[in-house]
Amino acid sequence: MTQPKEAAKNRFPFISLIFVLLAFALAAYMAYLNYQITKVAGAQLVRSQQLQEQAQSKFMDQYSEFLLRQAKLARFEHSFEVRQKYYANFMAGLSDSWQSTNRKDKAGLDNALNELAKAYYGLEPFLEEGDRNYLKKRIAIFHNLAKQLAAGPKEREVVSLEDKSTMNRMIDDFQVLLYPILFDPAYNEQPDHQAAGQP
Repeated sequence: MTQPKEAAKNRFPFISLIFVLLAFALAAYMAYLNYQITKVAGAQLVRSQQLQEQAQSKFMDQYSEFLLRQAKLARFEHSFEVRQKYYANFMAGLSDSWQSTNRKDKAGLDNALNELAKAYYGLEPFLEEGDRNYLKKRIAIFHNLAKQLAAGPKEREVVSLEDKSTMNRMIDDFQVLLYPILFDPAYNEQPDHQAAGQP
């Protein structure tokens, strides 16, 4: 009789140990499961924050671009009269230079070329560096050609049709270059526009 009681006593701690081990294993599994869920939730939260930051950054970039465009447009509108004035003076300087060259009027040509230079310096703030450099070179070529063609009768007696045609073409080139830069907002929106006629 005492043996079954002893066996029952011995079995109880063994069963208790199994239950304790199972409880520990269950607790460990629950802890691991909780860790994995927390880890996934944390990763999702980080990803969500990253997506939100990217969306905010994209929105801020678009908004900055919008403000920049608005500022350019406002500047473009406010400076319209100034650009128009200097453009008209520039084209008038070219036209007067052509007429003085045709008449071989050296004094008139000097005055016209001076007006042309003044008008260029009025336009200069509205030009990109590439356009400025291109325009300066073309003005120098036009200046030298006009001076040559207006030379005294001993050197050149008449201005040939070919020379007149060259000057006309150069005046047209100036107009083709300047007009879109000064008066076409869409042209100025282009990131890398090149000066007209440049290779």
